[in-house]
Amino acid sequence: MPAAAPVPVAVTAWRLLVAASAGTGVALAAREYDVWWTALSQLANLAVAAAFLGLAAHPLLTGRPEPRSPWLRGLLATVMALVALAYLPMQNGNLTETWSLLEHVVTPALVLTDFALVGANQARVRWWHPISWLLPPLLYLAWYVGGGLQVYVALDPADPASFGARLAVLAALALTVGFGLYATGRRRRPLAEPVPHAV
Repeated sequence: MPAAAPVPVAVTAWRLLVAASAGTGVALAAREYDVWWTALSQLANLAVAAAFLGLAAHPLLTGRPEPRSPWLRGLLATVMALVALAYLPMQNGNLTETWSLLEHVVTPALVLTDFALVGANQARVRWWHPISWLLPPLLYLAWYVGGGLQVYVALDPADPASFGARLAVLAALALTVGFGLYATGRRRRPLAEPVPHAV
C-alpha cells in the first residue's frame, strides 16, 4: 500500500488564502449588485473559491499533495488572467472598490502564482490543455448570448463586427496565456510518486 504523503501545511494555508480572497470578492460584489451571478468575474472567482477549498482539502482526503493532473489549476489560471486583463479596457472598470480589486487583481495574481510557483503537478500539463481551457468561457459566452445578459457594454451581440473582433482578441489572449502556462508547467520538476512501504 502506498505511503501517505505528508500534508504540506504551508501549501494548504496558501490555498485557503486564495479561496478566501476569491470568496470575499464574490461576497462583496453580491452586496453591490443584485444579479452578480451573470458576470464572468464573479462566476470565475466563485469557481476559484470552491476549487481551492477542494485543493486545500485534497492532501487530507487522499494522502497525496496534489491531484495527478494540473488541468483544473490551469483552467482557473487562464480564466482569471482573462478576467484581469480584459476588465479595465473592455468594461471601463475601476479598482477603487475592494470587491473589484480582489476579483480583478489580487485573486488572479494568487491563482497564477499558484500555478507557476506553488503547485507540484504542472509538469503533467498536456499540449491540448490550453485549447480545452477555452471550453468554460465558451459555455459562458453561449449563456451570455442566448440569455441576452448584456453584462458587458463592450460585448454587444447586436453589433456583430465589434462583437466578433473583441471575441477574437479574447480568444487569442486566452490561448496565449494558456500556452504560456503550458510552457511554464513543462519546465517544472514532475511530482514524485509516493514510495511503497517495504514488506
